[in-house]
Amino acid sequence: MVYFILGILILLFYLFMTPKSIRGTLNSVTMVVLIVSIIVLTCLAIFQIFQLPSEFFVGAFLAFVGYLALVDISRLPTKSKKLKQ
Repeated sequence: MVYFILGILILLFYLFMTPKSIRGTLNSVTMVVLIVSIIVLTCLAIFQIFQLPSEFFVGAFLAFVGYLALVDISRLPTKSKKLKQ
């Protein structure tokens, strides 16, 4: 919670007190921090995914194979039945 309040204070300082000559530098630093944060959070999410039980991965694989089977079935040609008159 302390970091959240500090972040809000820094954001307010950036919006109202920073001279325009420094804002370009702060924009680039902010972009670097955001990109690094996204990369770190993505790595942590990948680690959490690999901690799932193996049944989850087997189920996801079977769902994917089932989807491919349904796509193949939908592409099969249909035979037209001729009515005898």
